[in-house]
Amino acid sequence: MALQTYTVYYSTDPVGVGWTALTNVQNIQFSIGRQAQLDQVKSGVGTIEMRYPTGYASPITALVAGTYIKIENNTGVTTPRIIWVGFVNDVSAQYGIPYAGGVGQADYLTITVEGGFARFGRMQGNSYAMTADTVANQLTAANTQTGLTLSWTGTTGSPAMAATTVTGTWGDWVARVCQTTNARIREFGNATTLVSPFNSNVSTINFSDVANNSTNQVYSKINFDSLADNFYTQVTVTPESYSAATVTKAGAAVPYRAYQTNTLNASNSQATDYANYLLGNYGTARFAISSFTCIAEAQADFQLDKIGASSSIILSAGTQVAVTFRGTTYQCLIEGVSVTATPAGASYTYYVSGADLNAYLLLNNTTFGTLDYNRLGY
Repeated sequence: MALQTYTVYYSTDPVGVGWTALTNVQNIQFSIGRQAQLDQVKSGVGTIEMRYPTGYASPITALVAGTYIKIENNTGVTTPRIIWVGFVNDVSAQYGIPYAGGVGQADYLTITVEGGFARFGRMQGNSYAMTADTVANQLTAANTQTGLTLSWTGTTGSPAMAATTVTGTWGDWVARVCQTTNARIREFGNATTLVSPFNSNVSTINFSDVANNSTNQVYSKINFDSLADNFYTQVTVTPESYSAATVTKAGAAVPYRAYQTNTLNASNSQATDYANYLLGNYGTARFAISSFTCIAEAQADFQLDKIGASSSIILSAGTQVAVTFRGTTYQCLIEGVSVTATPAGASYTYYVSGADLNAYLLLNNTTFGTLDYNRLGY
């Protein structure tokens, strides 16, 4: 497979307007999502390293915090594929020797980038009184207060949420909403979407240790893990406005492996349902796939940036994929992706959770539609 060709653009205008390509880019690294299912949601982050031979004499003045950054894959396509859109977080220059005629051949620029969710983490809630309502309506209120864009994607309606006072940052509040609803986040520029766990998105592209074609991407390394951070025999869910709900696995040995979380559940009953769901998910020790890495140039038909919620952007969090290893196929959900690209090649690492750690009921779904195994809701 030919080398993938990536281009990095910047813009001081809204997304989609006035993009300018950066030259001499040497290294691109970015990560979206999270590595483990119980990790707190976080913004995508990354770095872009580029040679900057004329930057000292003629700096790119637009490369400051808040400037839009876009990364595209231009390989063999008429319309380039957007694989990441975010913002400059920080810029640092490394000036080398020699410097002559306005040119520093050893000068480099490092651009640190972040996703749109990071902006919520810098905005104080100023004790905003969030009224009890559905998730979707509360996100609309947050949009009004922040001037940013939050939305809810789900196929089973919008869960009820308790009233609260946003005393920390808006990012803290969004993280608690995600914890309460078991949601993941997807970012695209200024827009952040909370994705319900009941939102089914099945990839047509899968992974294999042998098959290498348009529907199977071959991986070079796969990791299995005992998932110790996803094994608990007692769960306590503490809603902000209601009493805590604690459930314990029958027959579990003392001391319990205890998991505690603070939520915005709208009732003690809802918190109890959520606690039972968590215990049902994480009450059994498992040994399962945690991540796998694919080399771009090893693919017979490159599809690594087409595994997600959209045909034009790598929005992979929550996407269901099949991973075949030594004759056995495992159903997994993508939790996060890390991408590294240099002039010598590119690699994609996918962090996943097993379908058995996502035991909710989706009707007409061959993986999540098993009665007496999957839960309808919580």
